[in-house]
Amino acid sequence: MTYDRKRLTEAIDKVSGAGLKPNEILDSPLGAEGPSEVRYRAHVAFDTAYGIMKTLESVHNRRKAFIYVSNGYDFNPFQDTRKKNAEEQWKEMNPNAGSSDDGSGNNSDANDTNPFLQPGNEFSFADLANELSELTREANRANTTIYTIDPRGLVGTPDLDQKVDMMDFQNYIRTSQDSLRVLAEQTGGFATINQNDFMKALKRIDAETSDYYVLGYYSSNPDPTQRKRKVEVRVVNHPNVELRYRTEYTLKPTKAPAAKKK
Repeated sequence: MTYDRKRLTEAIDKVSGAGLKPNEILDSPLGAEGPSEVRYRAHVAFDTAYGIMKTLESVHNRRKAFIYVSNGYDFNPFQDTRKKNAEEQWKEMNPNAGSSDDGSGNNSDANDTNPFLQPGNEFSFADLANELSELTREANRANTTIYTIDPRGLVGTPDLDQKVDMMDFQNYIRTSQDSLRVLAEQTGGFATINQNDFMKALKRIDAETSDYYVLGYYSSNPDPTQRKRKVEVRVVNHPNVELRYRTEYTLKPTKAPAAKKK
């Protein structure tokens, strides 16, 4: 957090991308919640961003923008490919295992005994949604707009050396890009995804943060239990005006009163 352009330039020169490739995700250790390295990196990123929002909360009476450069997030990537690879590993080690058929065409014995198969992470989307909600709520409390930029640019097909199912890859790209959309749209910003013209996006961010109105108000709802508040801004007699603003904010949890000593 600095106004020193020299320090900022020095920091930018030290930044390097370290996103996991599909093969690296597939080869990473699996836990009960899916690829552990994917979760760890996401938690570090979210925790860092959340800490910055807490710092920005102390800055008042000005527009605050947070440029979030990320590939996006998927807590359970390439699930079908991982299952297929596990089945192939088991067949290579035990070519005669599960030769019996249960009558439905499925090899039930192989699925029951295959040590490479991992339980599905059915809560991955809910966990990701919770992480995104926590960050966007804090950003809105800090009056900070998040602009997300996907450095992958226009995403096509996986590289030839990345052995991942095409449908799995498309689901991974869609989920990761959707996470960037949520961060931006829930805080009044926009997501720069599936495009290679980053200069256009940066110029738009500069324009939005250079000329703006700061509107403040006191809520007429005194009920502290109604923590989630909707926001709507309207412009009268200007049909061609495009409005970008936060659509809601969430009050901080109130502390329970201290118990009276007897």
